[in-house]
Amino acid sequence: MRRGALAEALFSVSVVTMRLNHVALVVIFLCSMSFCVCATAQENWTRFHGPNGTGLALKADLPSQISEKNFLWTVDLAGTGSSSPVVWGERIFVNSANSKTGELKIQCLDLKTGEQIWVKSFESTVYKLHRRNSFASGTPVVDKDHVYLSYASPNHTFVVALTHDGEKKWSRDFGTWISSHGFGASLMTYQDKLIFFNSQQANKLPAGAKPGTSRMIALDCKDGSDAWETPLKVTRTCYSVPGVFTGKDGKDQLIGCNTGNGFFSLDPENGKMNWSTLPFRMRTVASTLIADGMIVGSNGSGGGGNYLVAIRPDEKGANPEKAYELQGANYVPSPVAVGGKLFFFNDKGIGQCVDLQTGQQHWKERISAGFSGSPIATKDHIYIMDESGKLHVIAAKPEYELVSSLLLGEDSRATPAVAGNRMLLRTDSRLICVGN
Repeated sequence: MRRGALAEALFSVSVVTMRLNHVALVVIFLCSMSFCVCATAQENWTRFHGPNGTGLALKADLPSQISEKNFLWTVDLAGTGSSSPVVWGERIFVNSANSKTGELKIQCLDLKTGEQIWVKSFESTVYKLHRRNSFASGTPVVDKDHVYLSYASPNHTFVVALTHDGEKKWSRDFGTWISSHGFGASLMTYQDKLIFFNSQQANKLPAGAKPGTSRMIALDCKDGSDAWETPLKVTRTCYSVPGVFTGKDGKDQLIGCNTGNGFFSLDPENGKMNWSTLPFRMRTVASTLIADGMIVGSNGSGGGGNYLVAIRPDEKGANPEKAYELQGANYVPSPVAVGGKLFFFNDKGIGQCVDLQTGQQHWKERISAGFSGSPIATKDHIYIMDESGKLHVIAAKPEYELVSSLLLGEDSRATPAVAGNRMLLRTDSRLICVGN
């Protein structure tokens, strides 16, 4: 071969090699980008009903046609209950209890495998509960440093902070718990504060029983010391978990609801009452929903008469006006709003979809015999478990469409949680991880 031809051949080989190396680098880069996207898609599910109590997992890619083929793992829990799981990173935290002794247990499980990392027990006592309640109904809350849980007996009301490795950091006892239904409070955090809605009972008490005291309590997350405390009207025990409303002025408000105060707004920095309006006639259990400038709450009783109220604050988050009131609404389950539509499911098994801003009804359907757990939503679907343990997947659109349903094999009164592209379904004594 001539020297020139040989040089030309070697040059061609080097060009091809460079191009192949370039392609390889591009492939490696794209794969690494794909890995980064998957990693950053992981969203922590830190409290009851997800981010700010909205129940939304809009970035999640969850199966809609769910069967047992979608079960990534199933584990037996350390006890029974209706507490919902929370997630931080690759760790799940969930409460259970011994129904015979009242002992509360919190487990830490691996998100990928369901394997138990640790379990901690807290002694308590057995006392009278509502038939739909349990000794593990309250959902914990988790942040980057701690997981926080609460439980009570007639003589004690505890709030406890543990590290993610299960080491106890601090514990507080807020004294007696007065309620005819039992304990069921779920916690939330705001920045460096732990928020505990300590709502107790004053009416319809047994002879000789002293009324409880109700207040919103904020504790320092690091050491459990008092940050502030705001007294509230004492009527009936209420279980609604607050949420944060941010006005157009950028200021945050802690929004809760109970029977005596109705909707109320607190300054989360110092607990000062900003406003309260529209006292409810009955007990509030469903958590306050804040969505698209609206605040939604409901109240009810086992005997019926449940109704939902939506209010609309002004641009500064003050002077709220009543937007609408709907009958036959949810009592225990919290609502969810997605795509400008409000979805709520009542305790008798009837679901409704209305326009979030006006309350105009899109559909109303009997779906089940009864709901206690709350719905969660992706951008396309609503997921809710009924009391028989059947998971219902419903299209998030103004026409009713049941996409799929699956009986999980055990009763459930819990709310699903989402971590990345995985959904966690808690039945009475099991936890099931679902994904594509």
